[in-house]
Amino acid sequence: MHYAKVTVNRDETASMTVHVGAWEIPVLEAKHGHEDGKVVVGELVDFPKRPWPENAASEMQRLNKLYGVTGSGDNAPTFAEQVYGMGSQGVKALGKAIAEAKAEAEPKRKQARAEKVALA
Repeated sequence: MHYAKVTVNRDETASMTVHVGAWEIPVLEAKHGHEDGKVVVGELVDFPKRPWPENAASEMQRLNKLYGVTGSGDNAPTFAEQVYGMGSQGVKALGKAIAEAKAEAEPKRKQARAEKVALA
């Protein structure tokens, strides 16, 4: 699975680097801000032994749990719901984003395999 190496700059002295799927980047931006330099996307890294999300519904649950809610009210959406939408519409939109990431990653993986074989 391809992950993007992303640096999240919380303030001038605190930052963290994480590896996330492409569909997770908009959720990070929603949580930490869209300002320049807050969320910096770096290189793609391939973790071939890591599986793609099993399905969009379970991935939405994971994102909801990981990034939490946008406010304090009972009806406050999670950051993932803010990005992709609520309920089945949100799961469908997230599924589309995951499918797009898979489609983009597959040619790169095939090229890397071909280069590896050529070097052998």
